[in-house]
Amino acid sequence: MKKTQVALAALALVASTAALADGVTIYGSVDAAVAHSNGGKGTYFDGTGSWTAPTHLGFKGSEDLGGGMKASFQLETGVSLGNGAAVSGGNGGGTAISDSFGALFTRVATVGLSGEFGAVTIGQQLSPYIIPNVVGAGAGMGPGSFFVNRMILSGYGAAAVNFAASSFSYDGFFVPNSVNWASPSLNGWTVNAMTTTKGGAKDGVVSTPVDTDSYQAYTLGGAVGSIGIMAGYQTRKNVNNSYTLAATLPLSSDLSFAASYISNDETKGYGSGYKIGSTSVFFNYRVSDPLSVQLGYARNDLANEMSLTSLSMKYDLSKRTFTYASYGRGTGGADASFANRGGFTFNAGGADTTNLAVGVGHSF
Repeated sequence: MKKTQVALAALALVASTAALADGVTIYGSVDAAVAHSNGGKGTYFDGTGSWTAPTHLGFKGSEDLGGGMKASFQLETGVSLGNGAAVSGGNGGGTAISDSFGALFTRVATVGLSGEFGAVTIGQQLSPYIIPNVVGAGAGMGPGSFFVNRMILSGYGAAAVNFAASSFSYDGFFVPNSVNWASPSLNGWTVNAMTTTKGGAKDGVVSTPVDTDSYQAYTLGGAVGSIGIMAGYQTRKNVNNSYTLAATLPLSSDLSFAASYISNDETKGYGSGYKIGSTSVFFNYRVSDPLSVQLGYARNDLANEMSLTSLSMKYDLSKRTFTYASYGRGTGGADASFANRGGFTFNAGGADTTNLAVGVGHSF
């Protein structure tokens, strides 16, 4: 309880300082829905966000150091509107994250420098491997539920960067103890490279190094004509290797198309030893200025093939507020709901599931 009070006091202090500091921005989004699933959940409240990004609160800022260099920071936490708990909003589910030290900024906590060399950030941050998968699954144009559940469909759930083997308890797509370099634009192309240490300091104590906490990820992104292209690779020692290819194409001023392929290989002495390939396509069509519709489809190549279909509609009430309705269907044992981030058991088969959600979102 004492640590929770200290964390809340620290958050209040950061917020009050941010309101005064030059160059600091407070940002976030709030998203809640009422949903119904036939997968044993019935009607439930989803307060973790299910459109493009989970409900979150963040602080970021930068300082000009002169000579073309800048210093920056970012602190971001996920929030469950159901009970106010801190959540990652990644693939680990909507449950609160906790360890012996407590968790406040569950998503991002970084400091960095940028200049002609690009940008270097240090701390807990989103794996760059996730970026092409976000692009290829159409996230930003439509439901985050399709993006996250599709990642689970590709086998990423068991191979995620959860780092549960160490004394840390992290969860989701966000990597602790990491260093990331983002290159400057090279003729329109950019490179990201991330690496981690095997252990880190927590509450003044350095954790015991764990081999499986060694993680690297790399991405390349750019465009060929009007086609956006991204490629990514990640490896976690003694756990898995994955690569992904994604492309986006504007078919007209109102219609956009995205597609991606993920290959995840977990045959290196950990888990069930599977290899899964997964393909997805996504369309976004703006019917009118406030109304857009989205259609997504994905499937993997397991013996008991699983698929995921998503059909959704978004209506903008303003530049920052919108309502939406989303329908999802999973086959072969895949879970269509966003409440538990699409969890399922590989090769288990199972009944088809459906999920219908109606909600409202606001960004700031």
